[in-house]
Amino acid sequence: MSESPEPQQLQQQDSVWQWVASSDYRCPTTPTVITIKRWWHSLRAQSGKDNETEQPEQSVDVLKFSINEGLQQLDHMLQEWRDDDEDQSVRWLISPPHSPVNEIAKTWANANNIVDLQTPKRDELCLDTLNVELPQGNHAAPWFVPELAHCYLRQSKGLRWVRAFFAQALSGDIGKGLVVCDSWAWSFLRKLWPVSQPKTLTLQAFDAEALQTLGLNRDVEHLKHLASLSRGNLGIACAFSGSRYRRQLQQQQSPFELPSMPAETTDSTAFILHMLLLHRGLASYQLHQVLPIVSPTHLDIELQSLNYCGLIRKTESQWYVTPTGYPVVRQALSARGLWLDHF
Repeated sequence: MSESPEPQQLQQQDSVWQWVASSDYRCPTTPTVITIKRWWHSLRAQSGKDNETEQPEQSVDVLKFSINEGLQQLDHMLQEWRDDDEDQSVRWLISPPHSPVNEIAKTWANANNIVDLQTPKRDELCLDTLNVELPQGNHAAPWFVPELAHCYLRQSKGLRWVRAFFAQALSGDIGKGLVVCDSWAWSFLRKLWPVSQPKTLTLQAFDAEALQTLGLNRDVEHLKHLASLSRGNLGIACAFSGSRYRRQLQQQQSPFELPSMPAETTDSTAFILHMLLLHRGLASYQLHQVLPIVSPTHLDIELQSLNYCGLIRKTESQWYVTPTGYPVVRQALSARGLWLDHF
């Protein structure tokens, strides 16, 4: 006799908001091999616009969504852990760039009166006076880290706090807690602290059917291309949901209008983009801290070039890879052999 599904599984079966072990994340399938080849050819072109034989369709409605259902599903997943005072383990939520995981986690923590763990500011991470000791856990009060990617800098002095955090959190010294970590940072931190973490969750990829369920009114081919381009990342899918879409493609065309990498793309360009993803955004001076081989002047030139191409943007002094630039950047980093996230 087969085992009955767990209650949490039953509650999620009818929802497109599926919280799964991060190792169970499955990117939507690519519609056809030739489509991806055409997309990659378009990235390699790097300059000029595609020769169009037809006018692309302009989508008028942009996908908008509420996180309420995702929040409810997360509450179901974490309810037993939250209510069990004997369970002093740490739960990890892995968040690909621009996905709604962060917003859902923060909303859940606030609703449950879970207080943020005191973490150092980035400008303090490399100071000799940095205190890496964390307060001993109050077993009645869980804690929350809203973004672990902001708690390290990828240079020798900038890794001390996050190493101490892993040592103390995984030993149970600071009690139970919930940690949100960017998927690129997580890929790096797993190499830094190679201890298996079985209790990592993420939102399952949103495929064509899920996007349609959320209210995006497109034909099946369009939805499949959108799900493939976004790799199931709802935030990226939303960014392209109102973009022009080509039904008939030339050899060097993408179904969607994508930004291009700069014509003068160098290793420095790739390293800058890689660092921005690994840290979920950095200020210019912080980029120089993690990339001292790039002169400040050259760094500024690279940033302005990437900004002009629409691949990055500056928000409150921090540079980030844009949602529409992310698929292009990820493919470019992969082509240069840099290690990626797993989402």
